Amino acid sequence: MMPLKTIHICILLTLSLFMQACASRAAYRFENDSQRPPQPVLFFSELDKAVNQSGVRNGAYFQVSGFPYLRANRFVVSLKDRLGNDAQRQQWVIWMQQLDIAARTAEIQNLPVAEVQRLAAAFGIEADRQRLLALVTEYSDKLLAHDQKQTDFFEVLDVAVQSSSEYSTLMRIFGLYPLAAIPVAIVTHQVNDEIAKWHKIPADERLTQGRLTTYGPAGALDFNRQVVDTIMERSRQNPLQIPLPSADDRKTLRAIFAPLIIQDIAADYDRLGTVVWTDSKLSVNPDSPKAYTYFSHAYLRNKPILQINYVFWYSERNGPNSPRIERGNMDGLTLRVSLDEHGNPFMVDIMNNCGCYHFFVPRQDRVERIRPVPMAIDAFVPTQLPENFPHQRIAIHVISGWHQVGHISSRGMPGEFRPYQLVPYDQLEMLANNGARHASMFNSMGIGKYSERVESDIFISMGVPQVGRMRQRGHHAVKFVGRAHFDEPYLFDRHFDFKTTHHSSD
Repeated sequence: MMPLKTIHICILLTLSLFMQACASRAAYRFENDSQRPPQPVLFFSELDKAVNQSGVRNGAYFQVSGFPYLRANRFVVSLKDRLGNDAQRQQWVIWMQQLDIAARTAEIQNLPVAEVQRLAAAFGIEADRQRLLALVTEYSDKLLAHDQKQTDFFEVLDVAVQSSSEYSTLMRIFGLYPLAAIPVAIVTHQVNDEIAKWHKIPADERLTQGRLTTYGPAGALDFNRQVVDTIMERSRQNPLQIPLPSADDRKTLRAIFAPLIIQDIAADYDRLGTVVWTDSKLSVNPDSPKAYTYFSHAYLRNKPILQINYVFWYSERNGPNSPRIERGNMDGLTLRVSLDEHGNPFMVDIMNNCGCYHFFVPRQDRVERIRPVPMAIDAFVPTQLPENFPHQRIAIHVISGWHQVGHISSRGMPGEFRPYQLVPYDQLEMLANNGARHASMFNSMGIGKYSERVESDIFISMGVPQVGRMRQRGHHAVKFVGRAHFDEPYLFDRHFDFKTTHHSSD
């Protein structure tokens, strides 16, 4: 008799294939019936061909089957069931259009010169990347305006807009996941217990391998209740009432909530830096540390909330602290600050940039309990947010080599620290490479280039392709046992029961 978990996996695979087939059929029928203007259709077809053949597809967002001018992320997909009027539906579509233009900006920047010249000649424009991008915007608007005149436009979109998964059900079936998950779960609990002990060690008893160095944000701003309140209030002035701060307000929020990194530096691989191409290989320049930042959204008690992501990079994972199978080129940490509707940070969660070792740091007075998750490992909560945060800056203490967080505290900006610059995450998706050329640090599947790990061959049964390699935003699977994505909109509500009252950071 087939085990229950295997039956569950087979059902999931069947449903997934069915949904994909439905989306493709609906989009194909819409394309054929809508009689789109031929020039924009041809342009996107040729651009996609050039992007795919050159291997520069930006995998940050999901493509929408049949709609070459739209892309989505998991939060945007989750909005499908929240569209109650025309204004909300219009905002939803424009959001997907903006995501596509953002993704294509990197793709066009990364195209080889020969492809830029070929496309320019085919469409009678100057061989210039900015002209190509202008044509993307122009033809995107034309196709959207045409498609919106079709009576079944939103009906088809509702089917076509789908999330994808970082988990391979086939890998789990053939890897005998129900059996393999047992020892993995045991080891995961053991590692979590060990990390939880680190967070309880008094400051004067913590061991270090090298010299403690504090990194802090250049241009840091102190927390100001009134400033944050004002930003959050005006950010929700849109039909969906989702916090969408302006560029200036995003800059302010980044500077207010940026963390301190207290790093144990025993070797060069512990120095934070800037990701660069060196001799056609990725490396990290420690002379100019950076935090690559982006904003995302999730739900708290079913209400949309804003998140600020800070992504840091090291040249490699190495040294005696790190397991041998995890060592390799490139390593990093992501720290995410989640703000409630009033701008109060109620949760910080942290992971390595491979998606591994994800854990939650909630504000103690906001959580009622950790919810048990069937057939998976429950949320790992090794510590709570410091009471003085955000009036004092959150500080994460990172061990050498393995780059795990061993302690979390709060403190004011120190008198002396190593400054890091706050820069947009999309720089990683179009890094300068040999002068005039550009290339993403990720491949089209969202996997970090030059970040191979031995563990990729060991954990095949867990269903996550290329485990241990660095991953692009939108591609972080954060559980081996069970399924969870870092950018899953209901991640918090699925793992915690939150109290109805909330803490005010006055």
